[in-house]
Amino acid sequence: MNNFNTIYKEKSLIVELDSISKLSDLALIDFVKLNGKFIDEFTINKSITKKHVVVIGGGMSAESEVSYMSSNGIVRSIIELGHHVTFVDMGADIAVVLSKLKPNVVYNALHGTYGEDGCLPGLLNIMRIPYTGPGVLASAIAFNKKKSCEIFIASGIKIPECKIVSKSDAYKNDPIPRPYVIKPISQGSSVGVEIIFAEDDFSFANYDFPYGDEILVEQYIKGREMQIAVLNGRAMGVLEIKLLKGKRFYDYETKYTEGFAEHLLPAPVPAEVYESIKKMAEKVCAILGCTGMVRVEMIYSSEDNKLYMLEVNTHPGMTPLSICPEIASLENMSYKDLVKEILEKARFE
Repeated sequence: MNNFNTIYKEKSLIVELDSISKLSDLALIDFVKLNGKFIDEFTINKSITKKHVVVIGGGMSAESEVSYMSSNGIVRSIIELGHHVTFVDMGADIAVVLSKLKPNVVYNALHGTYGEDGCLPGLLNIMRIPYTGPGVLASAIAFNKKKSCEIFIASGIKIPECKIVSKSDAYKNDPIPRPYVIKPISQGSSVGVEIIFAEDDFSFANYDFPYGDEILVEQYIKGREMQIAVLNGRAMGVLEIKLLKGKRFYDYETKYTEGFAEHLLPAPVPAEVYESIKKMAEKVCAILGCTGMVRVEMIYSSEDNKLYMLEVNTHPGMTPLSICPEIASLENMSYKDLVKEILEKARFE
């Protein structure tokens, strides 16, 4: 299993981008490495006449690399839309950075801790800076699998049977019958997810809880994985993930490496099932209070013809292999159009 760690960064790195030619053929992450400056070195451009959009990405989470992959396309699209962009690879000084940059709006392109968990939205609410994506409560609940599962159950949303297991429980044997899924309470991009089958040489007694002292242990449902893009409360479409090359589930490598999964769009399920999937996704987003672009994941079991809710991703990927931009194409919406729609709905709470 790959080990992903959150890294504390004292200072943000900042670059100004008013034209795509500045980036040239460089990936954003490389451009920032070459040109990024700390806020005390950065010269504030006081002659900006366009809308000033600060894109916040990178950051301190286990998913900083993925955030850069998403930010790469987002930054280019916002420049093409005619706005002035400052990109910030977020560090712990983000409040100071934003107070000096004075953006009109923030595009929250972070994945994982500090961006997707409600921390950055909370700061932006205090600073009264409009931002993209869900607010504090929706972000925090969706990111915490323990709390989101409690709300799904209370709302009558069907989920796989699950159990919260603490390190202090000191289980020597499997906490539930195999096959089951181990999920960290608060991680995205399938970081730390493992599936344990009956034949696997795995001892729960040796599990080292790499992402916190609690985990979600969930019944493994054999079925078809459905991904739904929900934009401002409306389900745009459903995509099915078909795994390749012997992959067991839609893991980190599969999500961000070409050739490990096939995307079936629209999902080849009966029309009534397709509509049921969309309605469940919209219901879940309404319950959590999600706004902006959201990806909902569920399993469709053709054996019992039932839908099982898995989770809600409030900051879905915007990489070349990402699902939401692909689903948006069902409505003839380009990547740039999607970024424009997301940006136009920015607000603070």
